[in-house]
Amino acid sequence: MESESLPRTHRDCPACGAASAASPLVRYQHPDWPMRRCSACELIYLEWVPEYGALYDEISWTRQHKKEELRRLKAMPILARLDMWTRWRLGLFGDATPAGGLNAWAKAGPVLDVGCSIGKGFDKLNEGRIPHGIEIDAKAAAMAQEKFGPRGGKVINSDGVGGLKQLPGKYFTGVTLWSYLEHEANPREALIETRRVLTKDGIALVKVPNFNCVNRMVLGKNWPGFRHPDHVQYFTPGTLGAMAKKAGFDVKFRLYGRIPTNDNMYAILKPAN
Repeated sequence: MESESLPRTHRDCPACGAASAASPLVRYQHPDWPMRRCSACELIYLEWVPEYGALYDEISWTRQHKKEELRRLKAMPILARLDMWTRWRLGLFGDATPAGGLNAWAKAGPVLDVGCSIGKGFDKLNEGRIPHGIEIDAKAAAMAQEKFGPRGGKVINSDGVGGLKQLPGKYFTGVTLWSYLEHEANPREALIETRRVLTKDGIALVKVPNFNCVNRMVLGKNWPGFRHPDHVQYFTPGTLGAMAKKAGFDVKFRLYGRIPTNDNMYAILKPAN
């Protein structure tokens, strides 16, 4: 299915609700997917987003991730291979994985990965932490369930917000939103629901592309963070922090979490008192 024929839904700013018509277009936009910078809160977002049904069959993360790697290898073979060969650098300041973050900062108990794919992010989760997940791709969700079930966990086959709404409040000691919020059409609602399901002393870990990175400024439209239409918003440290605070969190960035030389941001969210 071509991108212009995907069923889609119109959005105003998903952070503050400001009318999209009042916000300027961003020059990196794809012709089929207008991108705007909110005139009120500065969030960069796609004005039209694919309907959730299309996510199941056409642009699920498991399909798009491989497609994007092949595109980058063809467009920028040297840079793409250099990035793949040096991904060890992401662990220089700590274990940059969902399991690594939860092992370091979350208490023992049930933990949740929103957008868990096949469950690989929790492969190294320590004993005492019971893995749960939400995954929109049915096949990936089934594979994750095979991993999580023996440890007492469960995977919900759903979009992120819909899955979070099925879960009890104040239940999880840790939630990971790892390479998820950039895909979520309702990111503020996802954060509000994440706060609801966290225990009072729980934590949420966020990883998203960093629109303020030097790589985006150098590569322009070829920046690997641009993936139309499955990345539906692009955060800076300021816009991510503002959205999380409105959802009821205190926000801290990990040591390497918002440096301009990193394509990604890593934030630690704790329920505000």
